[in-house]
Amino acid sequence: MFDTSVLDETLKKRKENLNSERGDVLDKVTKTLNAIRGKYGVQEAYIIGSLLTAYRWNRSSDVDVAVSGCSGQVLNIMKVLEEGAGKVVDVVDLDSQPFPEAFKRKGLKIYG
Repeated sequence: MFDTSVLDETLKKRKENLNSERGDVLDKVTKTLNAIRGKYGVQEAYIIGSLLTAYRWNRSSDVDVAVSGCSGQVLNIMKVLEEGAGKVVDVVDLDSQPFPEAFKRKGLKIYG
């Protein structure tokens, strides 16, 4: 048998670092969503996807957000969120979705 304690410790540390990064990105996205609420007329905002689940997040993960009340501003919102989070952001326009409740059930409600 091999002693894998060094590898185990390295992997544990990597997971902890990624989870810490996930928390930082979650905070940045939440703050940015709150900051742009009035400027872009966002009525509802949810964070969805891997950012919500510990240990599903990785360095190449993007950020997924769902918003309503601001259909004409989705690209502007995406740009501001990407600048705030330092990550690629996908924005789902809930007003154009046939079943927006599915996103709302799975997402973390920021406001609305």
